Amino acid sequence: MKILNRILADNRGKGLFRVDNAAADEATIYLYDAIVSDDYFGGVSAKSFVKALAETAAKTIHLRINCPGGDVFAGQAMAQALRENPAKCIAHIDGYAASAASWVALACDESVISEGGMVMIHQAQTLAAGNAEDLRASADLLEKVDNILVESYAKATGQSREQITEWMQAETGFRRKRLLLPDLPTRFPNLLQRI
Repeated sequence: MKILNRILADNRGKGLFRVDNAAADEATIYLYDAIVSDDYFGGVSAKSFVKALAETAAKTIHLRINCPGGDVFAGQAMAQALRENPAKCIAHIDGYAASAASWVALACDESVISEGGMVMIHQAQTLAAGNAEDLRASADLLEKVDNILVESYAKATGQSREQITEWMQAETGFRRKRLLLPDLPTRFPNLLQRI
């Protein structure tokens, strides 16, 4: 545990979370770090993200993402804040929006994937310790989270629950594609191609 705490402490402040032009008609929020439940050791917490979003008076918000994902519940809180924000929110996937970051991007009104950018989805994961009952409870929670994710991705993309489940089980990445393929997710307007 000491090694993990040291790694986290060493990472503190290395990523980028910043808001530019918060009072202008258009603002840019950079989510260039992991999504965490508490940003004491680094990363971006839902608390910090939601506060920054609430302080932004812009009519259009450009959310620039290069994020490996992280805590699913913090990601959900960020996504809900974006859905409830009156501004038009446009996600720009500059590098990757993996795991919980894909959920945040999905909450935006539009998403644009850069040339070479990627979105990755997978089943929920955790670290668990304890007795058999504790581990069963953790597995049950993971299944509940997976069901929520499948429902959200299916609703947003128009894909079947079965297709989304298959992609999540395979830990699937999607990248920008120039041709219109109607059987791929439609939430991202410049289209996704399975990697």
